[in-house]
Amino acid sequence: MRQRDIFLAGEGDAWFARNADSVSAAKSPQDDPLLEAIAGLPLAGTAPAKVLEIGCGAGSRLAWLGRHLGMICHGIDPSARAVDAARRLGVDAQRGTAESLPFADRMFDCVVFGFCLYLCDRDDLFRVAAEADRVLASPGWMLILDFYSPLPTRRPYHHREGVFSYKMDYRSLFCWHPAYTVYSHKVIHHSTHSYTDDPNEWTAVSVVRKAPLSGD
Repeated sequence: MRQRDIFLAGEGDAWFARNADSVSAAKSPQDDPLLEAIAGLPLAGTAPAKVLEIGCGAGSRLAWLGRHLGMICHGIDPSARAVDAARRLGVDAQRGTAESLPFADRMFDCVVFGFCLYLCDRDDLFRVAAEADRVLASPGWMLILDFYSPLPTRRPYHHREGVFSYKMDYRSLFCWHPAYTVYSHKVIHHSTHSYTDDPNEWTAVSVVRKAPLSGD
């Protein structure tokens, strides 16, 4: 059974229940490195910026962006409980997974992966990258928060037999393409957000720019 289907069938709700306190807590740029990176983007313009978070959880990050920066925020998550929580915060959230996004082409100024790629099926990574690229405008911004490893690794997922957790350099899904440029890549401790020499605790916040190629 594919991990995508396992999470849609109930493990997504179980993940949300285990992590409800942390994912539902109000966020600010001072305590959330991904939100800090999004808030620092030059997204101001004549129209409100449109942001999609894939793996939006309870929507607290998107709620902050909508409330404080006036962004139009959409989220997608495999957990029905997470989607309900995000909607209660005013976020336009839908249930689904990263390899099939129910949004129009080039709809978003910013696409965010909010700590979800480590649980995606490896066979789906091409589709995940293609879908994110499809819905992202050009120029646009791609931000990724996830486990980081310079070499791909696989470990058993502690909460469900037959499911695996994957670590890699997830910016590589996009930065091979000439339209994408990595603007920043910050490696930090998974829980404390400080610097660490322990590779088992590494996560990374990557900021990637999508821009039209010359002649486009």
